[in-house]
Amino acid sequence: MEKKRVDESVQVPAPPRVDRFGFAKPEHNSPDRLVKSKSAFEYQREERRLRKWRKMIGVGGSDWKHYVRRKSHVVKRRIRKGIPDCLRGLVWQLISGSRDLLLMNPGVYEQLVIYETSASELDIIRDISRTFPSHVFYQQRHGPGQRSLYNVLKAYSVYDREVGYVQGMGFLAGLLLLYMSEEDAFWLLVALLKGAVHAPMEGLYLEGLPLVQQYMFQFDHLMREYLPKIGEHFTQEMINPSMYASQWFITVFSYSFPFHLALRIWDVFLYEGVKIVFKVGLALLKYCHDDLVKLPFEKLIHFLRNFPDDAMNPDKLLPMAYSFKVSKRLEELKQEYEKKNGKVAESQLKQKQPQPAD
Repeated sequence: MEKKRVDESVQVPAPPRVDRFGFAKPEHNSPDRLVKSKSAFEYQREERRLRKWRKMIGVGGSDWKHYVRRKSHVVKRRIRKGIPDCLRGLVWQLISGSRDLLLMNPGVYEQLVIYETSASELDIIRDISRTFPSHVFYQQRHGPGQRSLYNVLKAYSVYDREVGYVQGMGFLAGLLLLYMSEEDAFWLLVALLKGAVHAPMEGLYLEGLPLVQQYMFQFDHLMREYLPKIGEHFTQEMINPSMYASQWFITVFSYSFPFHLALRIWDVFLYEGVKIVFKVGLALLKYCHDDLVKLPFEKLIHFLRNFPDDAMNPDKLLPMAYSFKVSKRLEELKQEYEKKNGKVAESQLKQKQPQPAD
């Protein structure tokens, strides 16, 4: 009897409730409680979709390049609908070209992690706990998630000492590590920053953030051309894109956006390039147009950093984003920006990489 009383007095903490991606869910008013279980028809539809994707990829990605060459329009359509979550890690590596980088550089990641030192190590350690703090993989101090994130960021800071480490890079690496191993995540980070397929991202993190400045110039012009009333109101309230949109580009929406939406954007981003970030940004502003043109400065800033939940539905937002045709205008604005800033257009000196059309 005495033993029973002792056992009953011990309070064992309940495991945290998490969503299907591993993020902690609020205890009350969780939208997941309202989600109905999937019907047999929905399960069958997902199974058919999964079979199509596996056929398209082949064993270990063996058929991917051949399929992309023959049926790029099919690949683009399926990616825009969303990559099946169980295949996402592999497909991201195939799209980005990072799998090829890994195969061409055996042992390099291990060398960077184990034998090299980085001037950024203390900065990385300081920022680790700020990366996806509500995700179970990263919550434990010095746990496996934080160790993996540290290793990838440290390795990159050694691999590319010019860029080193910048805080926003943690969200890129953190997202990748949820879908692949450390070494795979490292090489995908290399592919993104060095431009294995699309324009390199490293200018987002170099001193002075040169690529951020260019993107803000381009986005501001696009917004004023497509959404002139918002542009006029933002001028009156002295709002510029660097106040709200820089994080969109630096973290590709992984910093503060709902994870299910960020994943869908990343699917398209890896295949089509940075233009999807411009398109989603324009779509968000268009979706919230009537609210944005009424708000004063302080409320505008808060709104632009905390969009309403209904604007974050990928099935509503992304079709609207795809309706914006920006490729040609982005190139024109890039040249205008470079001319204005007295820069030589590197794109004219290098062979252009082919990109999917809008």
